[in-house]
Amino acid sequence: MGVIGIEEIFLDVKDLAKAVDFYHNLLGIPVVKRDAERAYLQCERSHVVLQVKGHSGRHRGGGPMHFSFTVTEDTFDEIAARVVGPQFFTRGPMGKQGQGRTLFMIDPDGNEAEVNTRYLYGIPKR
Repeated sequence: MGVIGIEEIFLDVKDLAKAVDFYHNLLGIPVVKRDAERAYLQCERSHVVLQVKGHSGRHRGGGPMHFSFTVTEDTFDEIAARVVGPQFFTRGPMGKQGQGRTLFMIDPDGNEAEVNTRYLYGIPKR
């Protein structure tokens, strides 16, 4: 199977401090970056982004939720060939093979789904 796992999930939260307390202090996921609107929590091969509802910045137009799957290079090419075209709204593909590529698409419910190869090459820098 070419889908390795979840690479990232962006969650809208009402109270960033309470969300960080839950995911970091209770569950033990390390916080690697934080500002007034979002906190990045790093797992071994994935990450969770907590962001204040109504935030500015990344994934604002991504529907009710944004998530990304880590895929193999071959699977990335297969998925891109199936979804890039007039039937789906997509952004990408972008990046370079061997360094990390990404492709964004809107699913039938308006969520922004992504396939990505970044975690094949180590933990991305934040």
